[in-house]
Amino acid sequence: MWTEPKRPRLNLAELHQLRWLLGTLLAALSAWTVPDMGIDAWGWLALITVAAPVMLWRPAWSTRLPGWAHRLAFPVILGLAAVDCRLDPGRVLPALVRLTLMLLLYRMVTARKRRDDLQVIVLGLFLVVVAGVLSVSVVFVLQILAFTACALLFLLTITLADTAGGAAEAPAEWARVRWLVLARRVRAVANWYVVLLGGGLFVGLVAVSSIVFIFLPRFEFENSLFLSRLVQGKSKTGFSETVSLGAVTDIQNDPGIAFNVDVSDRAQVPATPYWRMLVLDDYFAPGQFRISSALMGTLRVTPDKTTRFLGTERRPRAGASTWTVYFEPGISKYLPLPGRFGQLMFAEQQEPFNGNAELGVVALSRPPTRMLAYQLDELDLTTPPTEPVGETDESGEPRSAPKNPDYLDLGLLVKNDERTIWLDKMTAEIAAPMSTPEDFARRACAWLERRHLTAMQVANEPAEGLPTDTIVRWLAGTQPGHCEYFAGAFVLLARAAGFPARMIVGFKGGKWNSHSENLVVRNSDAHAWAEIYDAKKNAWLRVDPTPGADVFGSLTGGRRGEAALQAMTDTRFGARFDSLRVFWYRRIVSFGQDTQVRLATAVQQVFEGWGRGLKDYLREKRVQFRAWFAQPWDWRRLAWGAGGVMLLLVGARWWRTGRLAWLRRRGADPIRREAGRWLARLAAGDGADAVTLRGSLERLRYGAAPTWPDPAKIFRAARRVAARPRAAGGSGLASPG
Repeated sequence: MWTEPKRPRLNLAELHQLRWLLGTLLAALSAWTVPDMGIDAWGWLALITVAAPVMLWRPAWSTRLPGWAHRLAFPVILGLAAVDCRLDPGRVLPALVRLTLMLLLYRMVTARKRRDDLQVIVLGLFLVVVAGVLSVSVVFVLQILAFTACALLFLLTITLADTAGGAAEAPAEWARVRWLVLARRVRAVANWYVVLLGGGLFVGLVAVSSIVFIFLPRFEFENSLFLSRLVQGKSKTGFSETVSLGAVTDIQNDPGIAFNVDVSDRAQVPATPYWRMLVLDDYFAPGQFRISSALMGTLRVTPDKTTRFLGTERRPRAGASTWTVYFEPGISKYLPLPGRFGQLMFAEQQEPFNGNAELGVVALSRPPTRMLAYQLDELDLTTPPTEPVGETDESGEPRSAPKNPDYLDLGLLVKNDERTIWLDKMTAEIAAPMSTPEDFARRACAWLERRHLTAMQVANEPAEGLPTDTIVRWLAGTQPGHCEYFAGAFVLLARAAGFPARMIVGFKGGKWNSHSENLVVRNSDAHAWAEIYDAKKNAWLRVDPTPGADVFGSLTGGRRGEAALQAMTDTRFGARFDSLRVFWYRRIVSFGQDTQVRLATAVQQVFEGWGRGLKDYLREKRVQFRAWFAQPWDWRRLAWGAGGVMLLLVGARWWRTGRLAWLRRRGADPIRREAGRWLARLAAGDGADAVTLRGSLERLRYGAAPTWPDPAKIFRAARRVAARPRAAGGSGLASPG
């Protein structure tokens, strides 16, 4: 008797081995979402990373943990969590994430039962969701997809193991695993039709989730998920109130993206944008600048949570543009600003923050823990910052010095000190009598360029006969320096010559991504420059003393628009991946009701266009067929028509008989398969015809071929019997399979 061979199955030990593998991978995958949160948990993450391959290499070690260790595990974990909360009060979420990592680590190194496997899934889901809320990164898409696929396979394996073994304990041989042998066994038992079906269902689930995301009404993300408020933001860079020599240069060693910028008017983009973040006016220690308390006092605090901050350009004017900045998390609490603006709009409400539009500084309450989007309206890139007018002379013009005395302060340098003597001698070489600020800036930058080259590393060790102050000693020598040395040296020289000056830190330049059409500014673009005050213009002139730079930073001149963008275009292959990040920020993270309506309208228009195109195509073909059919029929047209009819008849005949022979030659017996299908369909029928047909169908399914009745006759009878109850409204047969 012919029977189909049974498909091999995994035994209970192999199912437990597969369950152990998937559980360990799921725990490790979940743990590696923590770096995206900006939470300090590298110690526990390192332990999990080491434990995962070790426990896969030696699963038997999970069964050797003594009983007293299990009894002490949870008290110790809770004790460590309590100490963590005590050492870092007020930061609930980081302690909770580290507690989750400890629990995952414990579950990875101990033998797990069914409920323990479910705990791994729940703990991992918590980490993935928190990472998605805090980072809103495009990497989250890959993480959630990988986690979902692994978790579904894990649940399937748990279910199969429970079905195969019931409530029995795992056999002892499960720990003696050989992964290559297990991989070959899984490949042998895998039903690829089921695998393809599962993959299709997973892709369909992702597609449906995307459609739901697009068309469901939007809600206020900040109000619904408050996790970002539980993390104390910390700056990853040296952009803080105090900047030492080398702090900005250290940022330049990081190639990561600092922020992306969408521009509304490409013609306004300069060849070298300057992004000011912080103004440092107090030289309080050798080689160290900071924002003074007087200048800090000019930053007004917003009264309450708000989404906007008013700037200096209050009226719309020709040539102004709108730029949208996507600021990466953890860079700084100071926002990069390319120029004067009329209004700064945040995508979400912000905690009360400080800002001074005239100074060009906006400081959040803390560094953002996830991507921060804000829009700059009425942006003006050509007008320099101004100083509030204080006392004026007899002619009504402002006096030479601004109200803030720190702009002329040399800090630790006292009059007649050896360091001031050095500065006086240098400024005598630079400044001509009655020099203007612009003239002094050009002369000082040229003097610095003649004496010093640029370098990332500076050897500026103390030496006998040279000043003890770091910057003055560097000025006295000829060592190369980086941007902070040049900017700090210019500030000291200008103040010694009687010109108010200050240091500015931020970013310079950027690259144009032609794939997503936006500016990309990286941490490696970090820069320091200076500003000198022109009393007659009441303006702080930008001065970039670093050799090779335009002295006044192309404030009013230089290339702009397409010529500038062409010179700035990023030609690397990695620009395609950067454009994906920008797409994520534009369409997903910043996806609001306006974007939703536009996208839904675009989708509707596309489908309506396809529908109209299909209707027009069918209408055109129908008209062509009628015109062709109405033409006189000659022998050629009759021959073509007869040939088409014969082709249809041959195709129908092949479908009824030749297809079966073709399948039989490929090793399959379509008659037996068809008989099996009708047996399953007529299984619930209890009429006499159904009982008789089941006997004939069983012979076709299991009997030898010479004993078969006419298959076509039996199948036609089965079709009539199956259709009869449906026509009469009965339910004597099973529903079609």
